[in-house]
Amino acid sequence: MYASLEHSKKFDDQDPSAWRGFVKWAYEAMPSLISKYEDAWPVELYVRINLRKRIAQQRHQFRKAVAKYKRMIALPRSPSSACEAELSPADLPPPYDEEDPAAGNNTPGACMHPDAAPENIEKFLRSCDFDLGHLTSAFVTQRAGLFNLERLELLASWPAALRRDHLERHFGTILDDVEIEILNKRFVEMSHAQI
Repeated sequence: MYASLEHSKKFDDQDPSAWRGFVKWAYEAMPSLISKYEDAWPVELYVRINLRKRIAQQRHQFRKAVAKYKRMIALPRSPSSACEAELSPADLPPPYDEEDPAAGNNTPGACMHPDAAPENIEKFLRSCDFDLGHLTSAFVTQRAGLFNLERLELLASWPAALRRDHLERHFGTILDDVEIEILNKRFVEMSHAQI
């Protein structure tokens, strides 16, 4: 029955009828869900986590294939490699509908924004309930755009749902749900301090 859900789509993008069928199957397979849990929330949580991990794994495989292709192009041809099969652009996996914004954040050589203030960002990340200072280098890249206090304050002024969505899109592969909630909570505290 799990096969009826599309493994390449996020939970919110799943077909509602396929989801209802899956929940029905889960109730039949595990009758205690009906009596113990309202709206099958453990099933939904498990599926959300599982789909997120599958999508992250697919993106990781895609990035590896692209990196391998780029290395093959960049390397000068030697006589020993002439007999090896070449990797053509047709061998690459298809691109994702959404570009993975977090892909560049952990890669070596990710460009730091020229106006970055890493010490301020690190201070902010360390001030969270959970010390997230290790994420400083991911925040100050040009791609992430959270490189100084003004940018953090701007993000703090956004509604919580929009902020969470932004954090998930840009840092979903390096942050888990708890860390995203901790950051969101810290941004709420920051927005209250501004008022």
